[in-house]
Amino acid sequence: MDWLSAVDDMVSLTLHTDRAPHGAGAERDAAVISDSAFAVPYKRAAVIAGISVRQLDYWSRTGLVVPSITEHLSTANHVRLYTLQDMVELVVAARLRRALTLQHIRRTVTFLRGYASVDSPLRELRFAVHHDEIHFQMPDGSWSGEYAPDQTIAPQVLALDPIVARIRRGAQRPAGTEGRIERVRKVRSSKPVFAGTRVPVSAVSAYLKRGIADDRILDAFPDLTVKDIEAARHSAA
Repeated sequence: MDWLSAVDDMVSLTLHTDRAPHGAGAERDAAVISDSAFAVPYKRAAVIAGISVRQLDYWSRTGLVVPSITEHLSTANHVRLYTLQDMVELVVAARLRRALTLQHIRRTVTFLRGYASVDSPLRELRFAVHHDEIHFQMPDGSWSGEYAPDQTIAPQVLALDPIVARIRRGAQRPAGTEGRIERVRKVRSSKPVFAGTRVPVSAVSAYLKRGIADDRILDAFPDLTVKDIEAARHSAA
């Protein structure tokens, strides 16, 4: 495969299911992606992943991340629900998209599905982007291109537990509250908080003043979305 050009910094995603790698240097994650009762509509899925509905639709049409539950109730009523497994793939794809072009991600996923026989690489494999190459760890523990990030670079690891926790919390937040700031009596001493949460706007503003990247802020505050961060920026301005 013609390995894809990427970015100069390291991005390593640790995502394990029952097919998690067991080789040297591989990590086992305690979380298990198995919640048959979990399902969110497509608009909510886009908000949780931090992408637009247009992106979500395109990724579904091109087969990158497809919702497991689809029903055509009528010509104008098309139900699309994303399961917990779908959402993990969606969040991982969104994170990779911040470092890679969509074409790069799709070519890698297509290769893994077709030639490596990995059904769901976005939630089964560990990825690393370094300089002009993207690498992945196979279920047997081996890395593509004889690359071993754990031995050469201290990778930035995105573990499965916080991803799943963020998805679940995001699904529980009331619809239509993203990007809104409010004052609620007896909540944080009536200081401004993000609607539907108890997260004070001042906490995010402090991160923004320090130049912390949006994805780091979302990791620190799983209840928030990209719209909330933009609202905090606008409030500070």
